[in-house]
Amino acid sequence: MRKVLSTGLCLFLCAGVFSAFAGGASEGSGAQAAKKISLNQTSSAESPWQKASLAWKKQVEEQTQGRYTVDVYANATLAQGNYQIMMEMVQAGTIQVGVESLTVLAAYNQDVSLLNEPFLFQDVPHTARFLAADIPIWKKWMGQFEQSNLVILTGSPRPMRQLNNNSRLIKTPADMDGMKFRVPMNQFYVSIFEALGAKPVPLPSSEIYSAIQLGTVNGEDNSLQIQYDFKTHEVAKFFTIINYIADASFLFMNKDFYYGATPEDQKVFMEAGKTFASTNVQADTEYYTVAMDAMKAAGVQFYETPNPDKKAFQDKLVGFYKDLQSKYSAEDWKAFHDAVAATAK
Repeated sequence: MRKVLSTGLCLFLCAGVFSAFAGGASEGSGAQAAKKISLNQTSSAESPWQKASLAWKKQVEEQTQGRYTVDVYANATLAQGNYQIMMEMVQAGTIQVGVESLTVLAAYNQDVSLLNEPFLFQDVPHTARFLAADIPIWKKWMGQFEQSNLVILTGSPRPMRQLNNNSRLIKTPADMDGMKFRVPMNQFYVSIFEALGAKPVPLPSSEIYSAIQLGTVNGEDNSLQIQYDFKTHEVAKFFTIINYIADASFLFMNKDFYYGATPEDQKVFMEAGKTFASTNVQADTEYYTVAMDAMKAAGVQFYETPNPDKKAFQDKLVGFYKDLQSKYSAEDWKAFHDAVAATAK
């Protein structure tokens, strides 16, 4: 079901603070005036999301031949840097396009959380093959976002999630016992870390650095690139590469705006989504090397978990897996896992 806008946001919208950007407004006058699209993404202006967003902008503007202009805003500028406000503004149509992660989108459709099942995907290329394939169960779940007034234009693999902390290298589940980890504000992750023997602390990403610095948490779960982007390596020098959870980025559009466009332009939005995805993957790959080199230079210690040693973590998650499976029909569970297996190498 469509989420209801918060009272604060409604007042914010009604005040017209961002009236210049609202509703896909046309620039200039006359029937041929270009419609304006505001695209907000919550990462930095140097991030892979920004590069991918600019690639989407370029293709849309070129292929619509002046029918649309696209303004791209890093750090969710039009939403006060707050991803929750950004999501609500895209739902309302005040912002036409947004970029966010699977962990955020799962709040609007819990079914897609299954992509985050621990130790399910081999690596990023495996996730990319899955997302690019024509998989009926995944298409069904993507379509369900329309109930929240969102149309998914593309899903792109993100770097796999890793662990960092300020205490010790994590080599076995026992190393996590009692350690406090910041996790996304999503019960899915809370359950994982509780099963692993850690103490999860749900916090927004903007509070990660200070939470580690102040001792509220010892570390976090996130990709290497994102941890570098948020500079948490400055306060957490122990980094375990475990590739335990696949992740994804989503480019999405306000449903009313999308269906208000011609079928021709809808196709352009979707085709440009493929360019967003390929640009994002390439930029993430390049950024990995940049981030790794900079983190090593800053004194971060790395440990790469051998594949056989991951079984000990999986064994701790047996109860979690059973509970996760109980949330899906047998048909959907099998269809999803069959597709994951079919896209593996």
